[in-house]
Amino acid sequence: RDRVRFSSLLAVSMLNAALGVIINWLGLWDLQNLKHWSLGEVMLQLGWVVPNYFSCSLVAMPVSESGPLDMPAFFDRQRRIIFSATIALWAMGSLAVYADRNNFGWKSNQWFGAELAALPLGLCAVLAGWAKPRWLQWIGVAGMLAQNIWYFVFYTLGS
Repeated sequence: RDRVRFSSLLAVSMLNAALGVIINWLGLWDLQNLKHWSLGEVMLQLGWVVPNYFSCSLVAMPVSESGPLDMPAFFDRQRRIIFSATIALWAMGSLAVYADRNNFGWKSNQWFGAELAALPLGLCAVLAGWAKPRWLQWIGVAGMLAQNIWYFVFYTLGS
């Protein structure tokens, strides 16, 4: 603990990655009525699973046996690649929602509302990854956390 230089931005980014895994797996529940999983459907789901893996693994800081653990420096070095994975996850998730819109039992244009609700995630990832001022990075990371919390409340109350 004495070797760690803490970063709240990285810690919240780690929390967002963990919440993202749970949220995306909960989203699979909507496919419970799918009677036949084709190879195309499996590949479609892998399209978001792979960036989901990278959004988690890239935020995990390597730890050495000795020397300082500089979380702020790690965040500064890695944030573009971390949030590139998040943007890929958002894009592939959006594609999967659109492609599976008929499998969810939704009304004709209900998928559009789901896409609009997910849009802030992509915008926040851009801010967190590419904004130079630290306060804009915070808006991006905190915005992602707010959206993750909103999803949990919406999903729990909606189920």
